[in-house]
Amino acid sequence: MPTSTSKSTEYSSLSTFSQESGATSGNRIVVLKTLTDDGAGAFLGGMGTVNYVGKQVTFKAVAHNRSTTAYKSDYEKSDSFNRSVSNSSSSEGGSSSDNSGSYGYGNSSKGGDYGTAAVGEEMFGGSSVVARYRVGASAPVAHSQSFTPDAVSIDLCPYTAHRIVPGSVLFRWMGHEYSDFEGMLYRGRTDSTPGIASGSIDYASGLAFMSDYVVGGTGPADFQLLSLWTQNQPWNTASVFFRTQAAPIKPTGAVLTLLDTKGDALTATADLNGNFLGTHMWGKIDYLTGLVELQFGDFVDDATLTAADKAEWWYSASSVGTVHAGKIWRPWPVDPTTLRYNSVSYFYLPIDAEILGLDPVRLPQDGRVPIFRVGSYVVIGHTGTTPPATVSNGTTINCARTRLSRVRLVGASGATIHTGYTADLDAGTVTAVDTSTWVQPVHVEHRIEQLERLRDVQIGGEIATVGQLAHDFPAGSTVSSAITAPTLRARVAQFWDQQTWDGITWADNIVGNPAPATYNDTLAPVELTNAGALTEKFALRFTNSTTFECIGEHVGFIGTGNINTDFAPINPVGAAPYFTLRALGWGTGWAAGNVQFIHVSGAITPFACIRTVQMGPALGVDYQFELLGRGDVDRPPSNP
Repeated sequence: MPTSTSKSTEYSSLSTFSQESGATSGNRIVVLKTLTDDGAGAFLGGMGTVNYVGKQVTFKAVAHNRSTTAYKSDYEKSDSFNRSVSNSSSSEGGSSSDNSGSYGYGNSSKGGDYGTAAVGEEMFGGSSVVARYRVGASAPVAHSQSFTPDAVSIDLCPYTAHRIVPGSVLFRWMGHEYSDFEGMLYRGRTDSTPGIASGSIDYASGLAFMSDYVVGGTGPADFQLLSLWTQNQPWNTASVFFRTQAAPIKPTGAVLTLLDTKGDALTATADLNGNFLGTHMWGKIDYLTGLVELQFGDFVDDATLTAADKAEWWYSASSVGTVHAGKIWRPWPVDPTTLRYNSVSYFYLPIDAEILGLDPVRLPQDGRVPIFRVGSYVVIGHTGTTPPATVSNGTTINCARTRLSRVRLVGASGATIHTGYTADLDAGTVTAVDTSTWVQPVHVEHRIEQLERLRDVQIGGEIATVGQLAHDFPAGSTVSSAITAPTLRARVAQFWDQQTWDGITWADNIVGNPAPATYNDTLAPVELTNAGALTEKFALRFTNSTTFECIGEHVGFIGTGNINTDFAPINPVGAAPYFTLRALGWGTGWAAGNVQFIHVSGAITPFACIRTVQMGPALGVDYQFELLGRGDVDRPPSNP
């Protein structure tokens, strides 16, 4: 085992070279060298290289620049030895001296010679080299590690238990300013930039929790509070009720945010049906009016509540299961002063009178006309149905109620039966007279109605009539609006003759010259009936001196006539003449191309019946409405 005699280590960057030498009992010198690379494939002092890809190492194992001092005893000659002996011994004759005249001992007198010789180090076998290495991946492998430190807590209100007013906090910490907004702390927030979210704030406890901050200034102790408001006994609630500034609201177009008493943000979004969806809340919005009602809290299972929970003010055993089985509503207090909402409302452009066909100046901005107004008439009605029955001639069907407004007999095929029966509306009965053409069984749809004037209309849908209801209207009854008209009768609005006509232009007065002949409407006035007349412009154009053709602006060609006979074209709708011209009124002198114009106003009141379907999902598949005309002759409306 060699005894250590020396140890040395050299460093260069990351590469090291150390050697330890010792001598064995046989005076053999053993040298142990340790060589490491610098991680880039190079050894210290150019002693070698490492080829990582080729897995080869080249290094210098033997150095030839070493030398040693040795003693030589095999070169002495006899004369030298004799001289050494003679010079180094004393005799009777005295001391000897060398040729130089001085006495002493030279180098050769020691019996040998010392000298310096170069030597080399030798490696005797491969086992003398030991290589230690670490196997790497075939391709570079990247590793990432994330670390989220605990948020730094800063007590902004160490000397008060008051609650912080949201939006009032501003402080400078380690050279950077932080401000609060909706329960979050932002760094570098201005009116034009949102800033960087750096933490949160608990308004109730007054603690700021910093999770993203920049170290600077003089260190963590570099803190300056610039602004902070507190309030005593802060107001909180578990319900809000308000109305949006604009309405109607677009479905799913409402979003609401606010903070709870802990400073956590709550967000509510409304679905298609107006139900608010969000954590710790329950409510609804009326898209038509913009009314919003929200309750903040949760339905909690009664079985999970502790005795302390049940001792709270909001707990009542009688309230368990009133909405959800086994659950009770637990309020979640919020700060109403932080409430903010965003809504998308509809805006209606003015209606073009030419497209609508009437002057919209008196219509609401959105084009919708209220159905009910104070002072207007409504019709309250209910339709009942008798069970299907097979009847014969003479059978009477009792509708089980009196003073009916009308009845409708319906066959098994669903078609209305118009003939073969009589009805007594006051008694509420229908009697079969001729059932030969009926598809049986049949049933009767009977209806009761009452016309009344309104004295009060509420936005919630409640209405009040001037008079008392004369019928017992069951559930499912309807209230219909009624459009009233003044006294109506058919009349002649314009009457003149014209020499020529282009057949296209329908003017309201004479164009050009009058005809040479004239119809005497004083002697033989134009005769009209309410049943046959309609609002229309008629032109009687002569084809010769006695014969003419009748053309309507909208009904077109309706017949021909002559001046020697009465002319009464039939209206197929009312089965009565549009008008009647007597032969007595025609004079002579008519020529081909002459025209007699007659403008008639019918006994009808115009009204617009328009239905608008807004964009959105279909909420139904079957829609229908019914128009019913009512007439009274020289008497006011009365109850049926």
